[in-house]
Amino acid sequence: MISSGKLGYIYVVLGVILYSFSDAIMKNAMDIYSVHQVIFLRTLFRFIPILILIYFAKENPYRSHRKTENIFRALLASCGTYCIMVAYKYAAMTDVSVICGTTSIFVIPLSVWILKEKFNKMNLFAVILGFSGICLAFRPGNGIFQCGILFAVIAAIISAINRVLIKRLSFTENEFTIISYHNTCLILVALIFGCTEFHLVSLIDILFLSLGGIIGAFAQYFMTRAFKLSSSSGLASASYVMLIPNVLIDYFAFNKVPDIYILAGLILIFSGSLIAFKLQSKLK
Repeated sequence: MISSGKLGYIYVVLGVILYSFSDAIMKNAMDIYSVHQVIFLRTLFRFIPILILIYFAKENPYRSHRKTENIFRALLASCGTYCIMVAYKYAAMTDVSVICGTTSIFVIPLSVWILKEKFNKMNLFAVILGFSGICLAFRPGNGIFQCGILFAVIAAIISAINRVLIKRLSFTENEFTIISYHNTCLILVALIFGCTEFHLVSLIDILFLSLGGIIGAFAQYFMTRAFKLSSSSGLASASYVMLIPNVLIDYFAFNKVPDIYILAGLILIFSGSLIAFKLQSKLK
């Protein structure tokens, strides 16, 4: 029978892959619509399936033992969402992906410091191996110095703190509570600061944005559920699996055949993820 740690790793891999597809849809939409409007629509469509699940689970998503901490995390996560969307708007998706990969490096020391998780050298090795793979595959060039990359760096740091806070909250809160506070905060922020920038959305764009939102809903649930099942440091290296959907998107959508560097990077990422996955049954 699969251990809870390994199940958590599977969940976070699924979440990362789904988020990659959702973000690709959002990046495309930001060529036409403002960041505020794209975030509002994605969050709205993401929230709908979550609310349906909450209804059938008969849960009160706002009932919390730690409301202040939930609100703080929601505000912080909302800032991170805005940073990553702005980064996607002004920089190449591959360059942003490389920078956001540093999230995993920040997660381990934060987990040891805040959550008192036991430091594991093999987990750190898995993270470094995965990061080497993603850098080898993407080989970021001059675009790495674009303005959008600054927002990617901030997003990476916020994301690391956010993951640790999700793990901390997961001891007392269910997934629906953690997700609902974040989505509610995002919708309110987008409405308050961006409603004057909203304009009519075409039917085809509504369909694509709703698809991105629904994919994002499952991604958000899987990611949050993963941190309830496993340690945040143990899950750190799973983020690098985002290279797989990025390669698939490039191949099927843009007819870009992966070169030898991408294939070598995939091998390093797969090796690091396999090491971390095997460690999950040993972590407490």
